[in-house]
Amino acid sequence: MSYWSLLAAMVLSSLPGLAPDNVGAVGLHQCQRQPARSFPNGGETGISDVRPPCRIEFRETGVRLRAVADGSHPDPGRTVVVDSNGRYITANAPGWVGVISVWDSRGGYLSSFGRVGQGPGEFTVRGMMNLFIDRRDNLHVVDGGFIWSVFTPRNEFVRSTSAYAITGFEVGTVMLDDGNILTSESARDRSRYFRVVDTTGAVRRTFAPVEDDGFEWGLRPLAYAGGDTFWAAPPVEGGDAYVLEEWSVDGELRRTQRREAPWYRWAGDGEVSPSVSQLHVTNDGLLYVLVRRPTEEYHREFERASRRGEFVAREARDGLTEVLFEVIDTRSGELLASDLHPATEARQFVPRALFRGSLTGYRYREGDDGLPFVEIVTVELVPR
Repeated sequence: MSYWSLLAAMVLSSLPGLAPDNVGAVGLHQCQRQPARSFPNGGETGISDVRPPCRIEFRETGVRLRAVADGSHPDPGRTVVVDSNGRYITANAPGWVGVISVWDSRGGYLSSFGRVGQGPGEFTVRGMMNLFIDRRDNLHVVDGGFIWSVFTPRNEFVRSTSAYAITGFEVGTVMLDDGNILTSESARDRSRYFRVVDTTGAVRRTFAPVEDDGFEWGLRPLAYAGGDTFWAAPPVEGGDAYVLEEWSVDGELRRTQRREAPWYRWAGDGEVSPSVSQLHVTNDGLLYVLVRRPTEEYHREFERASRRGEFVAREARDGLTEVLFEVIDTRSGELLASDLHPATEARQFVPRALFRGSLTGYRYREGDDGLPFVEIVTVELVPR
């Protein structure tokens, strides 16, 4: 697996949690949307490539989850989800291994739980923890030992099971409204893209046949805001078109939206090919898409490094990669915004993730005092 293939599963994001339906609505409708259209069931429609009418802005909400110098409570972590009451749950704070913290809707610290160990409700010291919130506000945690643990909204341990059948890659796993888990991590079943399992790891169903057996890795970023459908991006590797698909959770392909983009072509290696690194959908049908695009100069540097049997240096990777932010209105098929930034610049302002169903998310920052904080931000569309 190439560096960029793995990075696409983790970059810029941890999977969105749940958010109240009104979170992220501020300023959203400054950008006028076209009337909704009807689309044929199972059909394909094109996404207009005319100049988008809006641009994307990332704005602070004023809510911050802050570390304290005296260490009296854990730092905010790099992974954040939010429950239906607006509480933020965080993990993966440097120096606070195996600790999960809870914060109120204004960013005030409430409590922490969890520790390193092998007992009930304890976590391995290896790797990072991924967090998921279900519709009942239960917290699901996948730790570095690939154990899937469940906690009540009161942080009480319920059960744990092996996560190998469930997986839990951040961009390719979502919690469905019925309590089951949808994953696109197809390495375990290379004949199907999607699998629905319960929280014990029992497979409920698989669907979406893989037509090309030659792909290296078929993980597909997923977006789910609730209900009976979800959106899927092209595979991380092998995708030769910028095609977004809406599926029912029962396995029916509802529709396909094709974004005509001549620059989105598989180049034979994930490191030099464009890929959708994050996909997110709002309750009112806006698709937020992040596309990683290697530049032509990156291609040349990759070829030079390959001839020497080396990898491209990290600084060169970052400096020669672009990130494209796009927002697509699925109700009309209109491309509302498309903004291109160098990856090094985008890393400074792009949210690490957006919370389920909304355009509110978070950034992990460091203050002038050297202490980390989590900053809650909104994605807003404004007229050009």
